[in-house]
Amino acid sequence: MQNAAATYTVRQLTTFLNTAESQWLAVYDSSSNGAAIVIEGDEYRRLPLRYSTREKILAYFRRCWSPRLSEIMLCNLMPISYKGRLYEIVADPGPVPYKVVRLQIINQSASEIRVRAVLTGSDEGNTTIRYTLSKSGKSLSIAARSDRTNDYRYAPCSKQ
Repeated sequence: MQNAAATYTVRQLTTFLNTAESQWLAVYDSSSNGAAIVIEGDEYRRLPLRYSTREKILAYFRRCWSPRLSEIMLCNLMPISYKGRLYEIVADPGPVPYKVVRLQIINQSASEIRVRAVLTGSDEGNTTIRYTLSKSGKSLSIAARSDRTNDYRYAPCSKQ
């Protein structure tokens, strides 16, 4: 992306949000070819080395999300640790809105951007989401996202 003091275009922000919205699913789906274990009747698959620790997953999420939202996303993945590696449960988490089909920039300042985006991918049709993006250095970070309680990736999470 451009220098943070620069003005971002709808196309750049759409690309950024599409990347961000797909991150949780990328980690979740990455375990599909991993070694399998069964714990209390549930099958788990080992995550690949690039996501082998909580720190690696958080670093990946922090490319687009604030530290607070990254922690929530990791918590909602619910990975388990087994013999020093992380495993993800084998299941279909269900459809979620993840692809921007329309985006409107509401406000853009030197330090923050507010946008309204229509996302597709949910079984309930299109969903309108409001984002607050923080500009810092040469990067953007999603500081806030509306409709979090209706999306299992971003819902408030209590550690198990």
